[in-house]
Amino acid sequence: MSKVITRGFLLVAILFGSWFSLRQVNWMEILGVNALMDSEFIKELETEWGEMMLDNFLAKNQQVTDSLSVAVIDSLAAKVCKANGIDKNSLNIYILENSEVNAFALPNRQLIIYSGLIEQTDSPEALCGVMAHELAHIQKGHVMQSLKREIGLGVTFKVLVGGSNFKVIGELGRILSSSAFSRQMEQEADLIGLQYLQKAKIDPKPFASFLGNLENSTSETFKWISTHPYSEDRKEYILKSINQKSNYEQVISDKLWKEFKEDF
Repeated sequence: MSKVITRGFLLVAILFGSWFSLRQVNWMEILGVNALMDSEFIKELETEWGEMMLDNFLAKNQQVTDSLSVAVIDSLAAKVCKANGIDKNSLNIYILENSEVNAFALPNRQLIIYSGLIEQTDSPEALCGVMAHELAHIQKGHVMQSLKREIGLGVTFKVLVGGSNFKVIGELGRILSSSAFSRQMEQEADLIGLQYLQKAKIDPKPFASFLGNLENSTSETFKWISTHPYSEDRKEYILKSINQKSNYEQVISDKLWKEFKEDF
């Protein structure tokens, strides 16, 4: 009996040792996956995934297309982009009917804004803050960097040898709408987003207040805050980083903002 137990322990030790050794090997590097994912292939993949992820979200959520809502979001984005030398025409922004308080970037320079987030923002400046943050993710290439990190070797091979499929794309979309970015990426997006706001002469303090309000909420619909942790810390370093000498301008008229909010 003792021999059986000893052999069992030896077998477990051997298996664990083999597993641990394999874990230390950079298979992505050995198999050339990293090189491929850093090549022209990644650009084609971003376009394909972006289109398929968008189709996936549109299949599950009604798109808001009324002229007022689209015009206001377009105006806010244009103000941020113009002041920061960003080609707004390279972006595609979609408003979707969903009660979650969430907004997120997709591959191929796409931005999704849920109606639940618009409902919870009490000023155009706060909404601009969220948009500037997500725009920073897009501009810094965080979207594909995060997917490359998150998808792992298995999904990478599925893509390389079998192409994309709806199930894989759905999972990648879930990652981007939930927990895609590292803390370092989030802080970088916060600070770059803050720069975007200040160059556009948009007061960032309402965005910082928005973070604080979401941090104090326990509702499960507040997805954006659950996917962007450490909000109290973020609020503090945003406030500390604000250029107090900036002269801010009104983003849109109070009347237009009120009319816009009535639809949400």
